[in-house]
Amino acid sequence: MRRLSRAIKTASQGGATLPTVWRSLAEQQIAFRRGEVSMVAGPPGSGKSTFALSLAVHAQVPTLYISADTHSHTMSLRLLAMITGRPQQEVEPLMEADREWAAQMLKPADHIMWEFDSAPTLKDIEDAVLAARERMGQDVELIVLDNAVDVTLDGQDEWGGLRTLMRELKWWARETGAAVVVCHHTSQGAPGNPCPPSSSLHGKIAQTPSLILTVYNQIASMGVCAVKNRYGPADSTGASPVWLAYNPASMQLADLLQS
Repeated sequence: MRRLSRAIKTASQGGATLPTVWRSLAEQQIAFRRGEVSMVAGPPGSGKSTFALSLAVHAQVPTLYISADTHSHTMSLRLLAMITGRPQQEVEPLMEADREWAAQMLKPADHIMWEFDSAPTLKDIEDAVLAARERMGQDVELIVLDNAVDVTLDGQDEWGGLRTLMRELKWWARETGAAVVVCHHTSQGAPGNPCPPSSSLHGKIAQTPSLILTVYNQIASMGVCAVKNRYGPADSTGASPVWLAYNPASMQLADLLQS
């Protein structure tokens, strides 16, 4: 048991926000908080992985990125595009021809530890968190799981497994003080407004995250809507997005005024 008057003085106090990556989101009280679980959701191809990767790169805090959806070669290509601002089709031959150049270009992302198991179990996630702690000499400040549906949970149906996963992620958020961000799917058949509504989340697992963002992309822009926000305004219908400039070829995602 703890007194809040003492707990608030500690560095691990939950609820503190990660460094701001997109000013336009911060202005709408959308922030990723330490000790909390947040979710970025959308249908396949909507840009949620780009959003999560951009957050991990630009927040510049010790990060564990569990990439079940994408293998290391593709992730390296995406990172090179994001860091250099050049299209993926342009940097891929450069990466293949000069690995030393690629390694140097990837240095700005060295604050990220990677796990590429395509079907991690809860034990694999635990091992990855503990390994990152040992490697870095401290708990990570951001944990990204991309995607929730790729986690293997034996003996449970899909929806029960997702609820178990969310409880586990909440525990790790509190245990490490990290901001946990999980990518998740929405139903492809659900109409967006323009972003998917909270009711379209697979598994109906909206209870655990303190923040749920749904995303929608169109030509040169991405809409990001807080359909749940414990710390600020939200619109569960997906009708009130913040628009970011988006270039999927070069993996660039920025405030519109910075584009």
